[in-house]
Amino acid sequence: MRWWWAIFVGAGLAAAQQDSEESKTRRPVEPKSSDFRVERSAVPGGAELLTVFGHAAGSTDDNTEGAGIPLVSVLRDTLGDSNPENDRLRYVWVLTAARPTWLQRVAAATPFYYWRASLFKNADRVPSPVLDLSSARRPVWSALAGSVTQLIAFDPHGALLRSSTRSYRNNTRDHRQLHLLEGLAILSQLENAPETDSHLTQSDLLAIQARLSLASQTLGGLVSESHLPDAYMKQRTRSMEDRGHNWELLRQRAEANGLFFEPFGLGGSPTQALVWVAREDAGSARNFDGNLLSMANPFGDSRIKNWTGYSEMRCLETENRCVELIPLALYSLDHPKVPLLLVDFRDTRAPKRREMIRHATVDVLSGIIGYSRWGNWPYFAGTWTWSFVRSRHGVANSRAARIRAYSQVRQWLAFDPMLDPELRADLRRRLETLGVNPLEDSAANEARFAKRQFAALDRYAQDPRGLVQRLERDRKAEGFAYDHGLAARVGLNAAYYATLGLYQHREDNAVALKIRIDGARRASRSVNAVSTDATP
Repeated sequence: MRWWWAIFVGAGLAAAQQDSEESKTRRPVEPKSSDFRVERSAVPGGAELLTVFGHAAGSTDDNTEGAGIPLVSVLRDTLGDSNPENDRLRYVWVLTAARPTWLQRVAAATPFYYWRASLFKNADRVPSPVLDLSSARRPVWSALAGSVTQLIAFDPHGALLRSSTRSYRNNTRDHRQLHLLEGLAILSQLENAPETDSHLTQSDLLAIQARLSLASQTLGGLVSESHLPDAYMKQRTRSMEDRGHNWELLRQRAEANGLFFEPFGLGGSPTQALVWVAREDAGSARNFDGNLLSMANPFGDSRIKNWTGYSEMRCLETENRCVELIPLALYSLDHPKVPLLLVDFRDTRAPKRREMIRHATVDVLSGIIGYSRWGNWPYFAGTWTWSFVRSRHGVANSRAARIRAYSQVRQWLAFDPMLDPELRADLRRRLETLGVNPLEDSAANEARFAKRQFAALDRYAQDPRGLVQRLERDRKAEGFAYDHGLAARVGLNAAYYATLGLYQHREDNAVALKIRIDGARRASRSVNAVSTDATP
């Protein structure tokens, strides 16, 4: 367990050090611990539902009764007792988005369709869990099976079927990654709320974060429990290094061009930054180096001279004067190697056009032409080389990293209480145009959807034929895995399907099953604890 505490303490010290270095250039944005809280509700059958609630900044409808917005729910199987040694975390639900409708799925399968399909929402249906913590490997094998099926069954049957299925699979994968990262961003805020330890210990909280973070990677679900802290520590350290690198890089580029740099972020960790220009400098003629800034020269730009949008008055202590600042661009600091432009205030649709071009290029090469990275090695080598060279020149090629940046800025806008309300509204309006996934929901509907999704999940949890029955099946599968090896499980499952369900392997009754699972979980926890403590 000492590895988890090392991660937690190390991250806190790093954030505190970064805060002290940046206190001169940014406003305090750390939320109060009361902004997020965890509530526990019992589930029949020996489990409990842990739900994270938060208060959206600038919103009044979620604060009427102090309840807040339900954001993330986690199911913990306790086997009906109060001993934490035999507890097991199972499902994670991200409640801020509803299940995709049939219209959204059709739009997601339509090649070159890069807009939201926002009609006929499923907000009152039981939400699907974004991750099963007890079976993290399953999404990896499902994705692998899907890729093999795509190559063998769909790709050889023409461009129409190939492009439709590939478009649908890409949109579905991006949609899941967005929810995984939203859940991760929310749960990371609980590290600043020590009162949540009564419901979620720090080791459990960081284990959930590690699984959510690794689930967004291709083979992340294959990381074992004993290697989970080390893998998460490496990824978190890499993210902090990227953030610090981009922070300094963007600050230097902005100041070298006579612009103003201001970082933002939740929990004292800057993940976004705004670049401003003084109105009085807009009419001056000066050289401008837009490398890594990805925007046009603001000096002498008529759009800045005649600006009627959001602006702020700032007094510069070092120069003893007050200036009117106009926002130019919003960047993500978490993108690998270079800051990622998310919002261009002079050309709101420019980032979306770039994203659509990237998606269209992939759709043409893989869907229309039929090139595959795994089926065409020259194409794989060429695309890898092209991506490497372009990324070294400051081009954001990582699709997963762009999704992570988009997820973070949505959470920041929703929960940062220190952001000016007018600036928040302006950024939300501009970010609404950035979405290119038909399965994606508007951020304006997240609070309303979350309440309805949580109500549906609560009904499902109390239904004897709902979550209770699903939990019983999961326990049977868990006991089945403990009692039988891989070969035996494959043989018994083959016999079940070969006889069309006539043969069913009989297990012990519920009481005996709980006793066996209780002993197996205690033994597994002890082994993992010893392995973790022995890790150098």
